[in-house]
Amino acid sequence: MRYRKLGNTDLEISAVVLGTWVFGGDCWGAAEDDRSVRVVEEAIDKGINFIDTAPIYGGGRSEEVIGRAIRGKKDRVMIATKCGLQQKGSAIKPNLSSAFIREEIENSLRRLGVERIDLYQCHWPDPNTSIEESFGELMKLREEGKLRYIGISNYGADIMKRVLKICPVASNQVQYSIFDRKIEKDLMPVCEETGVSVLSYGSLGGGILTGKYKEPPQLQKGDVRSFFYKYYREPFWSKARELVSVLEDIAGKRGVPVSHTAINWVLSRAGVAGCIVGCRTGEQLAQNIGAADWELSVEELEAIEKRYSETFG
Repeated sequence: MRYRKLGNTDLEISAVVLGTWVFGGDCWGAAEDDRSVRVVEEAIDKGINFIDTAPIYGGGRSEEVIGRAIRGKKDRVMIATKCGLQQKGSAIKPNLSSAFIREEIENSLRRLGVERIDLYQCHWPDPNTSIEESFGELMKLREEGKLRYIGISNYGADIMKRVLKICPVASNQVQYSIFDRKIEKDLMPVCEETGVSVLSYGSLGGGILTGKYKEPPQLQKGDVRSFFYKYYREPFWSKARELVSVLEDIAGKRGVPVSHTAINWVLSRAGVAGCIVGCRTGEQLAQNIGAADWELSVEELEAIEKRYSETFG
């Protein structure tokens, strides 16, 4: 496993980060808590020392699973969780008011069974609450010892610049993959200039970059891939398959899973500290972790870039 420094912190995190949205059992199909606990335990034993979660994942269920799994292992793992998404019925809206942030962190600490959260992230910007209120509260919580470092998630370049005038930020967690490269234009240069690390999610394109789909899958209503990712619909599907074919060729020559090439491509980008990858089983976990054992060559990166330009340029 490779390890990298997170922003301007003293945290050395595993390049492959365990993502746990699937453990919530709400958007990726049913989840079995005992199996999820085993996956977390295996991840720690195999060298992953950074786990990302959020209270919105299954209404706290993902955090509870992690809390079970890290009992007796807390000195071997760092936890990143989030705040600021409030669910009322089927509706989810941003809420980064000071009162809701404080309520969320207390619930997260209880569910995770820890006294302090290593990286506490605002899940999405809240247009109805001033950044002064939100990040002022986060700094208070840091002074109280309830969190070590502050992060953001899904923040664009302009609002991130405003936040940085108020509060130090370790990282920005954003969707980033070979397919989705919009952050390269504005956000990544700002992150690089300010020492804010990028934590990528969606780097397997909701599964399409594993190479397992040869035809568009039939997705059930509520499946996150039916509304969060555009890759399974035309006209994107055919273009996606063209790019995946290059990854398949590289993986075939190296004798590794296709997903390794997608994860390694993200890890090759300047400013990326970790690639957050979810998994449901121990087999999927082992496959993801293996991506950190090697790096794409210059020639392989050039081949991927050439096909990307031909297909999406």
